[in-house]
Amino acid sequence: MRWKARLARYPAAFWALRKMVRAWRAGRSVLFRGRSFWDEAVVAAEADQPGGWLDLELIEREYIRPRISGDSDTDYLRHFVGRHLEVPVESGLSLGCGGGHVERALLDLGAVGSMRGLDASVESIHLARELAERDGWAHQVEYEVTDLDHVVLPAETYDFVVAKMALHHFSRLEHVYEQVAAALRPGGCFLVNEYVGPDRFQWTERQLQLANQWLDKLPKDLRRCVPQPSIRRPTVEEMKADDPTESVRSSEVLPLLRERFEVVDERPYGGTVLQLLLAATLPAFDLGDSSHQEILRRWCEEEGRLVDSGELPSDFYYVVARKT
Repeated sequence: MRWKARLARYPAAFWALRKMVRAWRAGRSVLFRGRSFWDEAVVAAEADQPGGWLDLELIEREYIRPRISGDSDTDYLRHFVGRHLEVPVESGLSLGCGGGHVERALLDLGAVGSMRGLDASVESIHLARELAERDGWAHQVEYEVTDLDHVVLPAETYDFVVAKMALHHFSRLEHVYEQVAAALRPGGCFLVNEYVGPDRFQWTERQLQLANQWLDKLPKDLRRCVPQPSIRRPTVEEMKADDPTESVRSSEVLPLLRERFEVVDERPYGGTVLQLLLAATLPAFDLGDSSHQEILRRWCEEEGRLVDSGELPSDFYYVVARKT
């Protein structure tokens, strides 16, 4: 949200308020705290307010898209539709749909006749319905508030299932994968666009070393919103207080997917250092400033080189799989 970005420019106030929010959340149930976190976040996400490295158009067009599709004009959904679907298919399912952007985008592309979106956040589903109505898709998309860790899906119903930045919030991955496999029609696809890095953001020493080396080279004005002398690894307790579902089993998303499905398209696209750096510095960037843009390009180039050489793993993956 915009107020968060503004407050982050004043580190002492930002961290004092964050501590108060964490204390308040700590007294509530895990399920309620997780849903509440996303109830608060979904409006900002659907309004295209930059909140992290994935939200920056320069990084999306010049770094992520070329790594997934090979073309800065082709995002991951267009790549998936063009490469893996014989459009239009009849029915698709979106897990952790948030405010419904993925469903509306697929309908806009003419890829599918109808979509169903599931999410644990009441506010997300409310917003998704409103936006579908606004864009004229209400008759072709159905939304439901669902605990996805315990979801039961109808057998052989969907031509594809999509999960964008959702699986790393699920604690019962095996159950979810079993349900997805059962729900896919013969030949159906499972599209995954995911964070697969360290659980609970327990960054490796190498990640922290690189992030802080690059941070130290920044001009002082771009370091002003970093609340500590260096980027640090959050404690597990801090992570649970912020969002008890965040990256709960993220490191297992990809291995379990490979075990249970036939992977037909797998594209790592980085984020291993960029996520840490931009979580700390994004509010200070002026995205219209050419010198700031060049810093982002330099970071993308360096991270890409390290990932491509195998010196760093990729913390984010695009994967298309079919049930075996």
